[in-house]
Amino acid sequence: MSSPARGRLLGLTLVGLQGLLFLAVGLTALLPGPGVDGSLWLGSTLVLLGLLGMFWSGKDLGRALTPMPTPNGAGLAAGGIYGYVRHPMYAAIVVVALGLAVGSGKLWTLVLCVVLAAFFDAKTRVEERFLVSTYPGYAEYAARTGKFLPGLGKRRAS
Repeated sequence: MSSPARGRLLGLTLVGLQGLLFLAVGLTALLPGPGVDGSLWLGSTLVLLGLLGMFWSGKDLGRALTPMPTPNGAGLAAGGIYGYVRHPMYAAIVVVALGLAVGSGKLWTLVLCVVLAAFFDAKTRVEERFLVSTYPGYAEYAARTGKFLPGLGKRRAS
């Protein structure tokens, strides 16, 4: 299998896993299971903040928006929210998942939220290899910009 085909297969696999994880988060929030006291107010607030972050990230990403870990050739987004955080879309999705966990009070939803966050950490490692090789200034951008939160998780300069 050629390298581009292998990259596409890897990308499709990661996108599929991402979708399954988020679906599992949503289903466990709705299904009966072990839980703790949830807070519908706090959960709803987190979901709304996460959705706002997703829309803001999508707006600032523009034509470069793709679920695949490989760049689509539309250019590097380093302005707007991307001037503060390299992966705000993933952070926002985790906030939505956390909101579902807090709102439902379901233990499995919270566990899957943690798994989703770990998955995005792993996906960004793959994604950033492609970004470094595609965009000459990406390593410097990543060295000064937080990964999921401003100032935290800056990439070491190569």
